[in-house]
Amino acid sequence: MKIHLKKAIIHKGNELHTLDIPLEDLTGNDLIDVEEQILKTGNPIQSTDFSRVYLISVAARALHMPVEILKQMGAYDFARVVSEVRNFLTLSDSEEELTEESANPLATS
Repeated sequence: MKIHLKKAIIHKGNELHTLDIPLEDLTGNDLIDVEEQILKTGNPIQSTDFSRVYLISVAARALHMPVEILKQMGAYDFARVVSEVRNFLTLSDSEEELTEESANPLATS
């Protein structure tokens, strides 16, 4: 997923105007590792679906970039990255449910 930034960020001496975040390359282990790292800091996570700390950390993991770099983005860019990661993770769940229902229309919850 590509996100064009309103304000460039600097990473390893390079000015980045676009982030190409390969979320589909992450594994369940990556998501668990991110959550465990956050919990080790003593920062409680109420819900990973809505935790900005968790979502920006997932983006950083996918980008192989320190999360501190992403935390320094402008508010608009930060919010957009967090929103896109949230949408990716929650839509993945919704799409799977729809696929399962389509495969078995008589299934009940």
